[in-house]
Amino acid sequence: MEFVSVWPLVVLMCLFVWQFVVAGMAVLETETLVKEGARLAARSGSAEREEKRGMEAFRNTGDYRLASYRVKIRDGQAEVHAETEIDAVFLPLPSFRYHASAKAPVIR
Repeated sequence: MEFVSVWPLVVLMCLFVWQFVVAGMAVLETETLVKEGARLAARSGSAEREEKRGMEAFRNTGDYRLASYRVKIRDGQAEVHAETEIDAVFLPLPSFRYHASAKAPVIR
């Protein structure tokens, strides 16, 4: 009897943990993408090439995807902005977004 009453709570807890794992993976991938993108854009000096590379490098999954990725080079700084859309794993809720940005000085 106790097993039957506790089992739904265990399942619900596992689903919440899975949502946090998915969100954590999306945040880590987005942060890595912008930091590496800023470094590479600062080194190469080409914003267009880095935007293309960044869009191809991000692994879109069924649970999160890259919504936008912008690279600008101005005032001696490479600026990278990315936004990731993260879906709710087990509830029919709207997606939420995570925004990350990074800057790096352009190497001449």
